[in-house]
Amino acid sequence: MDSRSFRLMAPCPPGLEPLLLAELEGLGIQATPLHGGATWTGGWADILRTNLHLRAASRVLVELGTFRARALGELERKGADLPWNQVPRDAPARFRVSASRSRLYHEGAIEERLRRAADLPPEALPGTPGPAGNEGEEPGESEAAAGGPLVVVRVHRDEVTVRLDTSGEHLHRRGYRRHVGTAPLRETLAAALLLAGPFSPSSSSSSPGRAPGDQGAAGADPADTEEAGGPFAVVDPFCGAGTVVIEAALLARNIPPGLATAEHRPRDFAFLGWPDLPASTWASEVEAARSGILPSGEGLPLLYGSDRDAGVIEAARANAEAAGVAEDLHLSVAPLSRAPLPPLPSASPGWIVTNPPYGGRLGDRRRLRPLYASLGRAFLSGGRLSHGWSLIYLSGDPVLDAVTALPLEARFATTNGGLPVRAMAMEVQPMASAEPEPEPASEPTSEPESEPGSEPEPKPGSEPAA
Repeated sequence: MDSRSFRLMAPCPPGLEPLLLAELEGLGIQATPLHGGATWTGGWADILRTNLHLRAASRVLVELGTFRARALGELERKGADLPWNQVPRDAPARFRVSASRSRLYHEGAIEERLRRAADLPPEALPGTPGPAGNEGEEPGESEAAAGGPLVVVRVHRDEVTVRLDTSGEHLHRRGYRRHVGTAPLRETLAAALLLAGPFSPSSSSSSPGRAPGDQGAAGADPADTEEAGGPFAVVDPFCGAGTVVIEAALLARNIPPGLATAEHRPRDFAFLGWPDLPASTWASEVEAARSGILPSGEGLPLLYGSDRDAGVIEAARANAEAAGVAEDLHLSVAPLSRAPLPPLPSASPGWIVTNPPYGGRLGDRRRLRPLYASLGRAFLSGGRLSHGWSLIYLSGDPVLDAVTALPLEARFATTNGGLPVRAMAMEVQPMASAEPEPEPASEPTSEPESEPGSEPEPKPGSEPAA
């Protein structure tokens, strides 16, 4: 095995740092938290393992060096001492530069001087990836297709840190999502909802044996779930193109996001093109990851997704097929009021995990009030979710949270599509006396709602409403 040591950093959307640290700990890595990420020292095995397994991270970066500089000449002189030979030369390098509270503030000039210090030619492709922003800020989507190695430069309080990307495409691009809805939820954020809810180590539905992100089974082992009272359930009644339930299936079966294809074939990481990649270590990591995948079958969580739009349900089925988890999901066309629910075995918890519409304008709030009121009533006494069901959803409006009249708590706060959002949760303990609810038949899209006008059309900032 290659014995070299690297200073590594995994950025994530700000607000998801505790989830990222828990994932790293599950992989046997003790990391130091940063705003928008985490950092640690590790070898090639850490680079390979984290790219394969991390669900909430944006990338995995290798630090080339850090130094103080207050003038462009000093930047170029000290920058020349960095190990630029680690940057592959088979394609023009791309730079993402951010500068804050520093004498060096012109990001274009910083890039130009560091390119000169590294003897890296200007980027041949049109356009640039743009500024890096905060530590955990996610790069633009156009960057994924740009091609060459990515160098991330951060200048803060005159401290210059230069890092090299090992991931290639953003880690939220698992490779299975061939079809999307009108406002899709990123896979990293969908995974975060699940890691903060039903797959949280503190949740009553969490795997009895291992923490999420563990090299072993992150989902419940079939034998363990039988001892715990039966499999738990995850339901998304606003499932859109299926991101939440697909990510739940990946977690339940311990399928690493880097192997989220029907053939469990690794995605195309940037490090695969590096000449010093230890091939035997990579083969061992892939084999270990594949050997931990649980088969479909009895004992796994019951995963249900529904949406009122038949078109996005077809997209969800296609995405589930591409991810290799189609047989683990129950997908149907239904509005919120008739969303199918699995029968919960006695003492087994159920979770509603979803991304309801929350809009971005004052008029949206008025139209969405009936939907949130309906969601809240379902959990109150006499509602169809009042026995044994917990809730976690992505919220973009505290006023709409209050409309639910539920005792909600914030599990994390981050952004989605540039909008501030919070994961709002209400967790209840499963009730042994709860009677299983029968599963209603899926409704045709043409059947009218039981409460006309109570469920508005989807709004920006969410997947399509169910």
